[in-house]
Amino acid sequence: MDTLKRMVVFAHVVESGSFAGAARRLGIARSAVSRHITLLEKNSGVRLLNRTTRRLSLTEAGEIYYQSCTRIIAEAENASQRIRQLQDEPRGSLKIAGPISLGPQLAEAVSEFTQRYSAMNIELRLDDRVVDMVEEGIDISLRIGWLADSGLIARKICESPRLLCASPDYLERHGSPTTPLQLAQHECIIFTLLPTPHQWAFTRGKSRQVVQVSGRIKTNSVIAVRSLLLSGAGIAPLSRFLIEDALKSGQLVPLLPEYDCGSAGVYAVYQDAHYRQAKVRMFIDHVAKRLKHLL
Repeated sequence: MDTLKRMVVFAHVVESGSFAGAARRLGIARSAVSRHITLLEKNSGVRLLNRTTRRLSLTEAGEIYYQSCTRIIAEAENASQRIRQLQDEPRGSLKIAGPISLGPQLAEAVSEFTQRYSAMNIELRLDDRVVDMVEEGIDISLRIGWLADSGLIARKICESPRLLCASPDYLERHGSPTTPLQLAQHECIIFTLLPTPHQWAFTRGKSRQVVQVSGRIKTNSVIAVRSLLLSGAGIAPLSRFLIEDALKSGQLVPLLPEYDCGSAGVYAVYQDAHYRQAKVRMFIDHVAKRLKHLL
């Protein structure tokens, strides 16, 4: 511990350019600074500083030692900070927003978090619109898809793969497409929040096709897209976690499985200053771990 303390004193001497400057920074006497440096040089067996009446300069050994000191001090401070974070139990309130499609997953994550941390209160708002986080006082917003530029910070949690599918009833009436291009002759359900709602991209190996699609039904809700698929209204790509149960039960059938129709990113959006709060960081870490497992 004495060696680490002397390293800190030495680093302050180098950075301030004098013993007096280091003493002011550290709040100790100049004589104490001088004593630490003398003992450091004595124990290391080399001179670290060239001293004149006007200035201090590093010796070759001092330059090497200073670089090592800065790394060791940074590591020690980082370790202390991580320990403090573990000890600091989150407390207070969080206001969290998310899309309706993630409602069950977010509700479970909130339940687990409040059970683990009894000093936390959470308000969960589910809405498919993009909320104004500053105006509505939202601490964390979970979003799926493509983010518009803003002054907010986004942490990508995971990818949500999308599958093209339809109901057996629809396929019985209209037939199954065997290539992406055939979708132009099908009734497609248009999800209007996609970056290009009428252009669907498909990748197979190094080949990529973009197909212009159309349909009589448009919606801005993925829950509505799911219901429309189940009712036989048409074909659409949808995040796998939303249709996993329907695929297993046979209510929906995957189409063009040899093609990749993309995925949507899942993001935790927050204001930069808020992320410095332990409760915000810890909830994002918690929900990220849970959603990666589920999605």
